[in-house]
Amino acid sequence: MIKSRYFWAGAILLAIIPMLIMDLSEHYVAWQKEVRGPIIEVVQNFSNVSKAQKAEMLDTIFEKNQSLIQLSALKGFVSLVLLLSGIYPLRRYAKTEKPSFLKPALTIAGLVVVFMVAKISLAMTVNTEPGAKFITIDARETSFKSIINKNFKGKVVYVDFWGTTCGPCLIEFDNFTHPIKEHYKNSDGIAYLYVASGNRYLWKKQIARHKIDGHHLFLEYDEYNKLYRDALNNDTATVLMPRYLIVDKTGNVAVADADRPNNADKLYRELDKYLK
Repeated sequence: MIKSRYFWAGAILLAIIPMLIMDLSEHYVAWQKEVRGPIIEVVQNFSNVSKAQKAEMLDTIFEKNQSLIQLSALKGFVSLVLLLSGIYPLRRYAKTEKPSFLKPALTIAGLVVVFMVAKISLAMTVNTEPGAKFITIDARETSFKSIINKNFKGKVVYVDFWGTTCGPCLIEFDNFTHPIKEHYKNSDGIAYLYVASGNRYLWKKQIARHKIDGHHLFLEYDEYNKLYRDALNNDTATVLMPRYLIVDKTGNVAVADADRPNNADKLYRELDKYLK
């Protein structure tokens, strides 16, 4: 056990840096999927929204772009400060103790692993979005209908199959999902189920970042595909994200290709038909 305070001060400072680098990588992925991709999507594919709506959507994307740039710059600067601050006490330790290289290096590597595991575990377990409820299932045994019957008996369910880095999915969350819920805020006959796949580490972060209340389920790729096709009752269906379904009060899929939230008027008509 190394007892030098200089060593531990420097080791802890250096061990924090990989956590910040992990955040920088995450911010880059977020920029690709939540800024660059959505801009292309808005320009090319949102023909059913007005120019004012498009402008509002682009403003939201540009605000996110600015926020990501600022966060990246701040964390890059903090990483540099930690690096310089960590080197100084380690040099003091090396001069006074004259240690071998291996033991300090292994100790610092161990600290890095502990910090990273703690960070990942915290991100995957902590839920910071009020109103979000998380479903756990044995995906090898559970059918789509059994999930519905167990959690939403007697309710109309709007189901969203989405991906944690799916740009079009995130556009819907940011710009159109909340108005749908506001429209039905006084109805206790409707529920929302979000079935996600992709990066489990990002899953709950995305739920909190985009303020997605409702019921949530995460599945690995193969399990997700299996449940998706079971919901559509089609073993060869191409898996698309996002994909929306409407389940009626009896637990049956009434609309296997429901409208997206951005096509609100048509979606309201579809949902209202089953809420009567």
